[in-house]
Amino acid sequence: MATDKVIRYCGGEKKEISKETLQAEMAQYLQMDNLSFLVGAGCSSNIVDGKETGIPGMAALYRSFFEEHPDFEVAGEALNGQFDQNLEKMLEVLGAIHVVNQVREIEPGITDKMKTVRSFIRKQIALGIPSEEVKAIYKGFYTKITQRSRKAPISIFTTNYDLFNEIALDELGFPYNNGFSGTYKRKFNPVSYNYMYVENMNLTKDVWERVSSFFNLVKIHGSISWVRKENEIWEQHYADIKDDETVMIYPTPLKDRTTLMEPYSDLFRTMENRIVQKNSVLVVLGYSFSDDHINRIILNGLAVPSYRLVVFGSGPNIDKLIKMGDSRITVYNSDDKIHYFKNFVDCALPPVHPDVLEGLQTVPVSASIADFERSV
Repeated sequence: MATDKVIRYCGGEKKEISKETLQAEMAQYLQMDNLSFLVGAGCSSNIVDGKETGIPGMAALYRSFFEEHPDFEVAGEALNGQFDQNLEKMLEVLGAIHVVNQVREIEPGITDKMKTVRSFIRKQIALGIPSEEVKAIYKGFYTKITQRSRKAPISIFTTNYDLFNEIALDELGFPYNNGFSGTYKRKFNPVSYNYMYVENMNLTKDVWERVSSFFNLVKIHGSISWVRKENEIWEQHYADIKDDETVMIYPTPLKDRTTLMEPYSDLFRTMENRIVQKNSVLVVLGYSFSDDHINRIILNGLAVPSYRLVVFGSGPNIDKLIKMGDSRITVYNSDDKIHYFKNFVDCALPPVHPDVLEGLQTVPVSASIADFERSV
């Protein structure tokens, strides 16, 4: 990165700090028992020399959608060039028209048009999943945030539908729970987030300790590899799932209401329960604070005096957080984009802990994840 200076806002006050100071502050957060991360869509995008090597952001998705569907229109109105180049906003409008159609039909083909957009989003995610560059960033992230001596699990909440978290954790050999139980057939079981994974430290006595380097992965908007069958949620290869079977929250006027349905209600409850624990820290990456249902949970944590919110990013919604002037909210950004996921992993996180580096070894990818990476 070009500079060594980072801007930190704490309690609304702006201060310039060095990257060494930032790493020291992050090292303190990593020591907290109740540590959580919120990983947003920006973390799966990685642009190198102007070329996307992962999954495009909303503006890029918008542009590529109209390259593929230049004549896309609704109710006789061409949509290219509208919605501030944001495919989510366009899908919200299509959803609103779908609702209006129940009173007065203004677009008879709205259901198929919404399906076209959703299929496009899902296809772009599937095309980006094999990215070695993005996978390497995620592996660096997990390697740096854990310690072999750490017994309390780290919670990873993500709005992303992709599989970079699962692939990275499997290849590193770090144990994790994603809310599913079973081996050959894996079914969603939210109770599993309450389980404690332990190891027997003494074969002659009942001495047990928590497994180290353990993660709870909570995909609050669903996943490209989740499918609903007979009112139950299962995991399977994403290439074998039809678009209308996928368990994913798409942006629509009913998006907020969807979070009250299974499995999303269980996932959001898990997130809320984790955040309100005593001395909890939530580190937010790649998220613009544009989803009200997520913002409510994040900000509800402020009801707990010991809660800390650490945000890497910039933008109008994050500016509102700064203006709150709460000393428990810290925001980091810089001119050279320290808040980009790769920069965060490379420059904001402290070096890999020695006990992790010593024990780290390349582990073959599990059969299930190898299947996930199979080309569609």
